[in-house]
Amino acid sequence: MQYFETESFVSFFNSCNMSRETPKKQVVKNFDFTPPPKAFFRAFIAPFKFYFAPQFYGLKELDLSRPALFVSNHTILGVLDGYPFGIELYLRKGVVLRALADSNHYYIPVWKDLIADRLGVVEASRANCSALMKRGDSILVFPGGTKEICKKRGEEYLLKWKDRTGFVRLAMEHGYDIIPVAAVGAEEAFTITSDANDFLKTPFGQFLKFIGVSHMYFKDGDLIPPTVKGIGNTIIPRPAKLYFSFGKRISTRKFRKQFDDPATQQIVKEQVENALLTEFKKLFEIRQKDTDRSKWRRLLNMKKPD
Repeated sequence: MQYFETESFVSFFNSCNMSRETPKKQVVKNFDFTPPPKAFFRAFIAPFKFYFAPQFYGLKELDLSRPALFVSNHTILGVLDGYPFGIELYLRKGVVLRALADSNHYYIPVWKDLIADRLGVVEASRANCSALMKRGDSILVFPGGTKEICKKRGEEYLLKWKDRTGFVRLAMEHGYDIIPVAAVGAEEAFTITSDANDFLKTPFGQFLKFIGVSHMYFKDGDLIPPTVKGIGNTIIPRPAKLYFSFGKRISTRKFRKQFDDPATQQIVKEQVENALLTEFKKLFEIRQKDTDRSKWRRLLNMKKPD
């Protein structure tokens, strides 16, 4: 069995849906995918590792004997959360995750073909996820989706899942285990200079609220990305150290016959949320004790994260 994570290669392009029309759903007749050689990813990730010094926990103990649904949190803009642990998983364990990508990716010519043909990304839909599970692939999902990418001030590490239970429904239906993966550090790489609340207070934002556009297309600000700065007044992210933790498998097999029951779905979803929050706490404690002696990193980060 092989798996490789690709969602976060494309997360930055998740944006607000500006039209009522939806892109034509991706019809995948052949889900087979061969990832690029490991040498390519070693070279690709080397500058990233130097700059962000990612740390990985729980990988040695991870049970990879059977496929699973990997569930992770999106960080601000979604540009620093998925591919580091996905590549590490591939390089160290030969594991290839099939990422489910937001349909907004499929508005972009050339890009949509690139992520499907070269990166193995599959458009997020219940049918496609079910087909991948029937094949026995492991899959990566970010239940928070675009809402977690479009963070506001004070929403660091907030899981914006609300009523999203589709991922647990499919896991229960197919008897898939769920593996939570926590990502910490990326929220400190950027500072939000303006968020959706600020935008909606502007005259133009007030106008969009008045005519109903902000509610209809932007979900009252949940789908409006923030403006950010990193080093100085640039968008170059600060070299904040990144931390990733793989939690224990969560079995859904005992709920297989109840996969269509909303109450049971909610129970399993909350179990996954709590498991992810536990991994957050573990990483926060590790980070608090981590003494990075790199002067240039301390200088560019300016301050230690809370």
